[in-house]
Amino acid sequence: MAGKLIRKGPMNGRQVANSRNLRKTFMIFTEGQTEEGYFKKFKVRCRTITGGNALSIVEEAIVQKNNIKKHVDEYWVVFDKDETSKSDFLKAIKLANDNGLNVTYSCEAFEIWWLFHFMEIAAPIQRKDYEKKLQKHLPEYKFREKGHSQGERMWMQLDKIKDVGIANAKKAHSKFEQPENAFNQSVTTVYQLVELLVANSIR
Repeated sequence: MAGKLIRKGPMNGRQVANSRNLRKTFMIFTEGQTEEGYFKKFKVRCRTITGGNALSIVEEAIVQKNNIKKHVDEYWVVFDKDETSKSDFLKAIKLANDNGLNVTYSCEAFEIWWLFHFMEIAAPIQRKDYEKKLQKHLPEYKFREKGHSQGERMWMQLDKIKDVGIANAKKAHSKFEQPENAFNQSVTTVYQLVELLVANSIR
């Protein structure tokens, strides 16, 4: 019978396909191509939104979300604090949530997530210091090298130690769980999205 699940063995092809279909689908809107390259390694759909601060990125993500016709289980927007004012930063998070977008943010920048893979962070670190600290562990790393290839390369270098990154980022975030408190700290919620993607991985 068409559409009937055939149960001839534990690894039957249709069973595998059926299992995969039960997993959630994601659309991730990222602030830059580096982030897009990183998240695409989790085999999810991503779109880069360039230019503007956190609030304008969220506004554009909402427009794009509303134009997507295919079913998507979860929408996420990934942005950095960067030079965004505290007021716009908090507005961006509320606006995203009000429009069906889950948020992951980094204070000050996405690269703090990578740094958490190598160390606990108990005090704020300025963005200008990320490169020096990362180069102690990844000598070839250069902060100015942006783009898909850098994001993919960092995923490959960090994937085996992502549990350390998750644990360290989670510990730092637990002290400043409210966005208004995290604003001036070295905090990222990227670990939340990574945990979710790993749980839904088909790899």
